[in-house]
Amino acid sequence: MWAHDSRSHAADVVVTFENQDDADDAVYLLRLTGFRDRQIGYTGRLLNGHVVDLLERDRSFGGAALGGLAGAALGVGLAPVLAWLMAPPSGVYDLFGLAVTCGVFGALFLSFLGGCIGMSVPRSGMVAPATGSTDPFVIAVAAGTAHDRAAEIVHEFGGHDLPMVSSHAA
Repeated sequence: MWAHDSRSHAADVVVTFENQDDADDAVYLLRLTGFRDRQIGYTGRLLNGHVVDLLERDRSFGGAALGGLAGAALGVGLAPVLAWLMAPPSGVYDLFGLAVTCGVFGALFLSFLGGCIGMSVPRSGMVAPATGSTDPFVIAVAAGTAHDRAAEIVHEFGGHDLPMVSSHAA
């Protein structure tokens, strides 16, 4: 899958947003103007108080794809063994049909397991700045020399400057 490092250790611009639409638009424009995902941290606060990295990609599709390929190969590979074990006394059997059936079953079964494993892979938690704000969405940008441009973009969409309470949330 894609590599994504969302740690905002060197965030120059930190703003909060009241709604996700404005925050999404700001992230989109930051990307269009040349900021990379590794420079942008984007978190949202859930109702239970946990913080979720909104730029993190899901790993369930990759797990399902790998599981499907492995299952198909394993199923086709086991078909001759199953045919030999279950061969009728006459010795006539349909190896091709058994291989297709085992391959499809293996692909579906291991694809399901791979997708479940991909969903349960722990996400790399973003180090979000501690906020005293009630706004649920936080964008942190490590802009470096482009500080003014990044600040202009996030303020264009209604971002509120956030004074840093501490450098990292616990």
